[in-house]
Amino acid sequence: MNKGIRSVVLCAAVLLPALAVAEPKTADDWYSEGETQYNLGNFDKAADAFKQGYALESVDNKKPAYLYNVAQAYRQARKCKDASFFYKRYLSLKDQDTAKPLSPDKRKEIEGWIAELDECEKSQDSIANKRPDSTISPNSNPTGTGTTGTGTTGTKTTTTGTGTGTATTGNKTTTTATGTGTGSATKVAEGGGDGGGGDDDDSGGGVHASVTTGQPTTISARFTAGIAKLSAGDLTVPVEPTFNLFAGYPIAINPQLEIDVGANLNFTPVPFTDSMNTKKTAQFIGVLADVGAVYTVAPKIAVRGDLGIGANVLGGISEAGNPFTQNGAPTSGALGMLAVRVGVAGDYMVTPNVLITLSPAFTYSPAKDGLRSEIKSLTRLDLMLGVGYKM
Repeated sequence: MNKGIRSVVLCAAVLLPALAVAEPKTADDWYSEGETQYNLGNFDKAADAFKQGYALESVDNKKPAYLYNVAQAYRQARKCKDASFFYKRYLSLKDQDTAKPLSPDKRKEIEGWIAELDECEKSQDSIANKRPDSTISPNSNPTGTGTTGTGTTGTKTTTTGTGTGTATTGNKTTTTATGTGTGSATKVAEGGGDGGGGDDDDSGGGVHASVTTGQPTTISARFTAGIAKLSAGDLTVPVEPTFNLFAGYPIAINPQLEIDVGANLNFTPVPFTDSMNTKKTAQFIGVLADVGAVYTVAPKIAVRGDLGIGANVLGGISEAGNPFTQNGAPTSGALGMLAVRVGVAGDYMVTPNVLITLSPAFTYSPAKDGLRSEIKSLTRLDLMLGVGYKM
């Protein structure tokens, strides 16, 4: 035996016992190995180790724990089908365990995971089964069966080339030229483009679409109600209810920022006592052009700022003896004046379309000629709570 062979034999004699000692032998050893691999993020190796431990475990009421650990490892590895299977096997074994039955809360938690994993599996199967479901040769020159999918708002599809092309958009299907020639079709759809189809190749015939995109028409509306404190010189006006309605068109600037351009209408009743000690009510009404900026700071939570410019109208003071005009003189109608409104709001999205909003706001109007000289301006401070809706 030469020196090289003797060295190999000697190394083997030294290493083999060490390897035999390192290899897990018992169920507990395999559990420890699985836990180590799980903590290291090697989830496939962890699942394999827990399987080995299950196979060697001789105590029946310990076996379900290994199945649970296998399911956990597969769930972390995002293997939905495998994780669901082992969670179900775990529940099946625990149903037979009368000594240590599963708690209702734990069962509910695991059944929730199974439901989510089953949906994940269906989604993966759906993606796998979508067209195209075959390969293409680099040397092929497909004639082009058109794609199927949804697209943004479109105007025109032109089909040219040899073969039959089919274009499907949204709920409408347009097509088509058979044989050699040129065809055209109009399509209308909403939503983003996402579709699969036959083999398309720009070098051959097929369906070629020219699409004009545009932002879908959307309305943003908010209705709020709350309390308002009106200040009018030295007059004492109690806190009164107030109502506000905004409707506008939202413009998405980026995923976090949206600008709403629209109109704002607000109404506040103003009670007063005239010179004959008769209780009456005036109306303070605002009609303003409004621009609002909505910024999303967290999932479902946004802040909003509003700036409105328009007119405030003080009505219901046309009779003599009111406390608002100089010497209580009657007016020929409502008094209109410039209005500037600044508001902020905190929004919580209940659904993608419905929100709850809390909104303080401040409105300023310079005094109109004819009001008492002590009234330099009319201001209103609002605190409102309401709902918003986008459609």
